[in-house]
Amino acid sequence: MAKAASKLLKSFLTKEELERFLANLETLRPEGTITEEQYNFLKEDYNQRLATASSEIAQQKVELKSQLEDCQRSVATNKLEIERLSLRFKVGELPLEKHQSSDRKLRKRIDKTEADIAELEKLLGANSSSDIGILPTKVGKTGVGGEGFSIPEASSFTTFVSSLGEVISPRTRLLGLVGGLFLFISVFMPWASIEAFGFSSSGSGLDLSGHLAAAGIICGLLAIGAAFLAESETKGFTHILVGAIPLIVLLIFSLTTASDFGGLGEYGGLIEEMVTIREGLVFYVMAAIAVIAGGVFERREG
Repeated sequence: MAKAASKLLKSFLTKEELERFLANLETLRPEGTITEEQYNFLKEDYNQRLATASSEIAQQKVELKSQLEDCQRSVATNKLEIERLSLRFKVGELPLEKHQSSDRKLRKRIDKTEADIAELEKLLGANSSSDIGILPTKVGKTGVGGEGFSIPEASSFTTFVSSLGEVISPRTRLLGLVGGLFLFISVFMPWASIEAFGFSSSGSGLDLSGHLAAAGIICGLLAIGAAFLAESETKGFTHILVGAIPLIVLLIFSLTTASDFGGLGEYGGLIEEMVTIREGLVFYVMAAIAVIAGGVFERREG
């Protein structure tokens, strides 16, 4: 939310600066300190840039309104879930401890979402930079990840979305989910084929390396599961981590294989010429990158 506010504030400041330039230009014209040609050139330039800044503000508010509607739906869904939990507890379906634990998680999620709603409504109602005010500095947690890439609290890994709309909106959230799905599938696709002496054969990720296959399958499933986490920062942290692991494993495998082929001398080079990279490996790499990209977008939302 802080990033969205910062982006809108920057656009308002740009717009206001250009409006000041135009006002100053109108003051200089009657004084005769600039020529008519200079006046027309600067006025056209400032008006074009002002129109761009105004358009950016309008587009950002459209995105903010979409986020507001998602938050409002989330609050309504969570409140309904609290009512259903209470009913299940009253009829004896849920034990007291489980009911209280689930109720606390839902109310915590509602409180956070309602705080987001208040901030979104403030941003949507802003007509100038002064309406947004001074943005608070977000302090990151210290530790292994440092200030820029902090490790989320353990409790945030057990809080999940309450509706499908929170998973698919905005569309950038689909990158982690779809990337995880393709990462999982790519393991079973052909990765490489070899042709020699009239014979040909191909192998999947499972055939080439158990480590690569395990990384693709496990991280793919984790990426799919992480898409349903409620906290954007936790979701982003997980997607970046599980997207990077397969690429690291692939890099280690490539270096090891290259070293093995190098030890065979001319025969190693001949074998490399016989091998053709297939679509499975390409999907594996692109899917892992997509998962990381999705994680970056999700952390920006947080």
